[in-house]
Amino acid sequence: MSSALTSALSGLRVHQFFLDVVGNNLANSGTVGYQASRVTFSDVLSRSIRAGSGPTSALGGVNPVQIGLGVQIHSVDINGAQGILDDTGRPFDLAIQGDGFFVLNSGARNVFTRAGTFGVDSGNFLVDTATGFKVRSVSGADINLPLNSLLAAQQTSSLRLGGNLPARVGGPVAEVLTTTAAFEGGTHAVISGSATGPFAFTDGDTLDVRVDGGAAQTVTFRATDFANLGGNIAAATAVEVAAIISAQVTGAAADGSSGSVVLTSDRTGDSSHLKIDDAIGAPAAVLGLSSTLASGVSSPATAATQLNDLADNLADYQSGDQIEVSGTNSAGQAISGTFVFGTDGTTLGELVTFADSLFTDATIALDASGNMVMTADATGEASLSLSLVDDTASTGQTSFANHGLTVTTAGTGPDEVRTSLDVFDSRGLRHTLTLTMTRVSSDEWNLAVVTDNPADQVVDGAVQSIRFNPDGSFFAATGVGNGDGDIEIIFDGLAATQQIGLAFGTSGQLDGVTQLGDSTSFRALSQDGYAVGELVSMAVDSDGVITGSYSNGQQQALEQIALAVFSNPGGLVRSGSSLFIESSNSGVAQLQAAGTGRAGGISGGALESSNVDVAEEFVRLIEAQRGFQANARVIKVADELLNELVNIV
Repeated sequence: MSSALTSALSGLRVHQFFLDVVGNNLANSGTVGYQASRVTFSDVLSRSIRAGSGPTSALGGVNPVQIGLGVQIHSVDINGAQGILDDTGRPFDLAIQGDGFFVLNSGARNVFTRAGTFGVDSGNFLVDTATGFKVRSVSGADINLPLNSLLAAQQTSSLRLGGNLPARVGGPVAEVLTTTAAFEGGTHAVISGSATGPFAFTDGDTLDVRVDGGAAQTVTFRATDFANLGGNIAAATAVEVAAIISAQVTGAAADGSSGSVVLTSDRTGDSSHLKIDDAIGAPAAVLGLSSTLASGVSSPATAATQLNDLADNLADYQSGDQIEVSGTNSAGQAISGTFVFGTDGTTLGELVTFADSLFTDATIALDASGNMVMTADATGEASLSLSLVDDTASTGQTSFANHGLTVTTAGTGPDEVRTSLDVFDSRGLRHTLTLTMTRVSSDEWNLAVVTDNPADQVVDGAVQSIRFNPDGSFFAATGVGNGDGDIEIIFDGLAATQQIGLAFGTSGQLDGVTQLGDSTSFRALSQDGYAVGELVSMAVDSDGVITGSYSNGQQQALEQIALAVFSNPGGLVRSGSSLFIESSNSGVAQLQAAGTGRAGGISGGALESSNVDVAEEFVRLIEAQRGFQANARVIKVADELLNELVNIV
């Protein structure tokens, strides 16, 4: 009877302990980094009523008869399962994904935790915000962050270039000017009489002459006009008739030297026309002049074409007439000269030759289509112009305004591609470099560098013969500046020369500067210099490295947080405040970097939640309650039996 009471009593005690463990787990279900505990039971030594015996030849074996003496605590184990990570956004809220522990310095020894609620104290130490214990680095030292320090400037020492240069050659090109309309020559409009004199006219006969589509010009044959010429209107000669027609018609001339009358337009080309009609009497019929419209024929003017035979000639030039030739040369300077008809020539070719002689940096010629073409001798932009104007005192006149010269090919220099970028000197001062790539041949370029400050001294700013393969990949850059891969600049205010290496890419690869297609995207991909920077933010990566971001755009590793692993993390001793300390059975802490071995990685801006499973703990709570009730029932029954025994007496 007494063993039942003692067994039940031990059951009450262990289930009370069971309840304590479950209650503690539930209490810490919201504790950051908490790892739940699990209790297990074992029986106490049993009392043997009868020993067992083995089988004999006659009888079988008999098992021992034992009565247990109760229950005891077997173990309380830590559940090392990973908790869920909750994002917080705080840079120094850290969670471990693995078996490691953060290492804290309590001032007396190292302690360990899974709760990464860290912050920075006034001494710039990274500490646990609950205890103030300092966080240890992989070197075993307390982590002190350089919050108030500056990141020193770094001068630019290398430039990595990339982007595309156009494969199509666009320059250099010389400027060309061409007349807006070609000069034309050709034949006159001619009407020839089929009859020979003498011609019999009647006083007052008339005929109408239309020249170049103009209004009719009436020619009147009068007896007095023939008498004045010493002739007779009834027996007129071709010479007399031609003189009378020429005196009364403008834009055309008549000739009778051949014995018949021939009427010829002053102008040439397909814009010249003649039309003759009888008006009073039939003088045209007497002369044998056709009433059919006669037209000239145009053809491109040549160097041999007389100026007076040009289609745009309005009045024939006489010896001594002047044509003013003026314009500007490639540099925009004024050029002028005077062509004297009869002295300097009478043909279009001689006029072109005269104009060409005035320009020392351009050539003027007549092409096969009759165009006057002016070509600059040098490539690049030019300011050429040319103008032909008749002198106001000249008899001759031509519509040169119809043949003004305009630019038909714009002058351009060699293909150039520019890009600008900022570099830094040893003081961290920013300077802007302009890089100009100039094409030398279809697959070769030169580079020149200038700075934004005239006081800077560019000691070596040239890169020669940057060549490309047929597939557009970079080949090589030979003859670079002073024979090396650097440009050299003495920035204003400094005495030392700063060398900056240029990297165009890998030979045969498309990883740098290329020459493909028509597009242009040449640029500097990166440079390694920067100005002085102030720390503006920090972050922790998965390896526990604390990286500082500076105002100059740079990032720098400041420290690395250590993690500790143990041979038996279940042997650690809880010391409160979510901390653990070593025990003789946990093994010695092994400090290592996150991301190595069993330590696991670190998640910045997150905390590890408690791994307590509330549902599971409620089930255990029921188990503890039922176990306690059952053992209490045993005590009650044993008490009732003892009471019956007392009542027997």
